[in-house]
Amino acid sequence: MNTRLLHNITNIFTILMLFLSLACHQVQAHQSSMEAPLWGFALDGHPITLEKLQTVKKETGLNASIIVFFLQWPSPEKQNTAKFPGETLEAIYQEGGIPCLTWEPMYYEGVTEIMISHHAIMAGQYDSYITEFARQAKSCGRPLMIRFAHEMNIERYHWGTGKSDYGLPSPAVYKKMFHYVVKIFRNMDVKNVLWVFCPNAESVPNTSYDPTAGWNRAANFYPGDDYVDIVGIDGYNWGTTQTIEKDGWKSQWKSFENIFRNAHAELATIAPGKPVIIFETASVTQGGNKNQWI
Repeated sequence: MNTRLLHNITNIFTILMLFLSLACHQVQAHQSSMEAPLWGFALDGHPITLEKLQTVKKETGLNASIIVFFLQWPSPEKQNTAKFPGETLEAIYQEGGIPCLTWEPMYYEGVTEIMISHHAIMAGQYDSYITEFARQAKSCGRPLMIRFAHEMNIERYHWGTGKSDYGLPSPAVYKKMFHYVVKIFRNMDVKNVLWVFCPNAESVPNTSYDPTAGWNRAANFYPGDDYVDIVGIDGYNWGTTQTIEKDGWKSQWKSFENIFRNAHAELATIAPGKPVIIFETASVTQGGNKNQWI
């Protein structure tokens, strides 16, 4: 674990942790006098240019301290031509932010998401890609958060397996993949990368409607303190848009506090002392007042 790097940017995480704690009513009164929370943006598309960052800044009126972006792994035959997102990282650094790469072990065939088998990863079939990525991340020499295989506790992201295999073995599969990737970076002495464990605030499936889903808890997926520098949470107010028949689960209008309170408490229990960051959140309009929610 890179404790020196973590210490150097603790001020950012402390403020973001305050934001989450205030929302969950878990801070003491004296903390209310501290700085306002810092903000970040989650942006699609590659590369993310300095012009794009400045446009978002102008449109929102916010200075982003963390920029979240997404990158899928290549298909097996394209590993040697996969590009490191150096241009995106440089734009984020120039704008004064810290990049958070959401690194997704999947690729697309048309519009279909193909999850890369954990057997392929553990057998070394992606070692050349991971190793080259680690080399370029190290050469970057500046802080880079990697949010590997996020939201692992929702069925859509059945990392390392087919969708039909998502179930009781999934937490063990996930932890093995996480350990494997981190170890490659460590073997190359990459010290500027911070590893992020980021479940969804609500597990899908869960025991509120599926009594067999007790295995699907964020705590069961946690790779361990030695492999994680930062814990994150993604959580959305889906209002009344999701149904069991159409989506496999039923949603209801939730406040910010209701979305994050239980997840924050669980992470605080399994990873005490780790910085906590909300990486993704938003609200729909169906089922309540979105403007008031924001």
